[in-house]
Amino acid sequence: MSVHQPSEQFAKAMNEAAPRRNRGEHAFDLPPAVHAITAGAYLTFAGVLCATFMGPDLVLPAAIFMVGIASLFVTPGLWARIQPKDGLRKQSWTEFLEEGVECLTGKLTAGQALAQILVLPGLIVSLAFVFAVIKATL
Repeated sequence: MSVHQPSEQFAKAMNEAAPRRNRGEHAFDLPPAVHAITAGAYLTFAGVLCATFMGPDLVLPAAIFMVGIASLFVTPGLWARIQPKDGLRKQSWTEFLEEGVECLTGKLTAGQALAQILVLPGLIVSLAFVFAVIKATL
């Protein structure tokens, strides 16, 4: 059977168990460079497809597509900047590479975290290049 625990008692226990940090956290707990790399991969995908299949009738749809992709990355970037300032310095890119990141399933090295984050964008960019090669050989 379960026993009701007041939320104040639970919050106090969580605060006592939490390790004290000497630096603040990023909004998404990753350096902003990871966000920029992902955005660059998606814009590369769009750029390769636009360069491969561009015609006079596709200028406006291509521009709309690029603006749409950019807005999908600019909006969370602006949202992350609204994060309250805690006065503590954030983890640098070098520290991220040395220490990795803590997630719900355990600690990941920087390489493991980047592999998980960049697999899909990498596959999408590869797909764009495959389409470009197929079109070039037709």
